[in-house]
Amino acid sequence: MLKNLIYIILISIICSSCDLRTAEQYYDLAFELEEKGKYAEAILYLDKAIEKKPRFRPALNNRGADKSAIGDFNGAIEDYEKILAFEPQNTLILMNIGNNYKRLKAYDKSVDFYTKALNTKGAIKSDSIYIDFNLNGDWDRDSDYYVRKYRIEFERGISYVYLKKHSLGITDLEQAIEYNYEIPDALSWIGQAYYELNDTINARKFLTQASKYELIDAKELLEKIK
Repeated sequence: MLKNLIYIILISIICSSCDLRTAEQYYDLAFELEEKGKYAEAILYLDKAIEKKPRFRPALNNRGADKSAIGDFNGAIEDYEKILAFEPQNTLILMNIGNNYKRLKAYDKSVDFYTKALNTKGAIKSDSIYIDFNLNGDWDRDSDYYVRKYRIEFERGISYVYLKKHSLGITDLEQAIEYNYEIPDALSWIGQAYYELNDTINARKFLTQASKYELIDAKELLEKIK
């Protein structure tokens, strides 16, 4: 009887020390928490997923996004760079790194990564059409990391304005307007760029349009011109 009890205890200890969940299962648990905005808790599950599968691209990407959501921008960049280590031409990841450098106010670095992203094959032309068949139900495909060029140009344009490279910023932001992307913010940033260039005619034009969307910054800057 005692011998059987010892066996039961040993088996219980062994089972409790075994982690039987797969990386994908930990990823799914994290995803459920992310949908509830519980990013810090989700990171703990993603840690386990990545521990089991170090090159688990979706988990690394999501952990980077979660870290960014809680303000750990450097940590986010570190996770994204782990993907670049085995996939250096990943368009979405390059853009994400640029976004986090922008949040850190390292605008030169953000521009560098946006430009790298634009030079990858995953940077899809804004007027192109592609059909993505997913017959096998795969949830981690290369096409998941494609990005429309105007999205990257919009982000780079903002960094250019911060760097006081206003003409370059205007050129990028105009692409967003052309393709109807983030119109209110694009108008406001272009208006600010023209204001900094002392072009009050164009500044007034774009800020007036932005003000129609009730953007406070655009309204305030427009008041300075009037």
